[in-house]
Amino acid sequence: MKAHKWKISHLIIGSLIGLIMSSAIFLSHLISEESIIMLVIFNLLFISLIFPLDGPLSAKTILLSAGNIIGFAWNYLFYLFLYDVTISLKVRFDSAFIIVSPIANLLWIVSFWSISLTTLSSSKTRLRCET
Repeated sequence: MKAHKWKISHLIIGSLIGLIMSSAIFLSHLISEESIIMLVIFNLLFISLIFPLDGPLSAKTILLSAGNIIGFAWNYLFYLFLYDVTISLKVRFDSAFIIVSPIANLLWIVSFWSISLTTLSSSKTRLRCET
């Protein structure tokens, strides 16, 4: 019974990852290639480091989906900000974007990572207190 549940969980995870990757490709015209690469790196790190931890699978998949939405919104707003600055000052910021973009992405990734760990930790504590 437990092996069957494990296979279903992996099927759900694989389907969700496929959906996330295909939506990233589908929405790629809205953000830059660097942002897509950063979202793929976030997905790979999140899946490989969070999914092996204890906690409900539903919480992990919701956190992964929320992280992708936040990352997409963050990168889209950053791209719009850079576009607005470029139009206003009539100067290209390609080299500044290459330097600032990873640092800005690191801010949301580290923040979201800590929130995810806190959420999984509190759900584990809640489950322990209920039994």
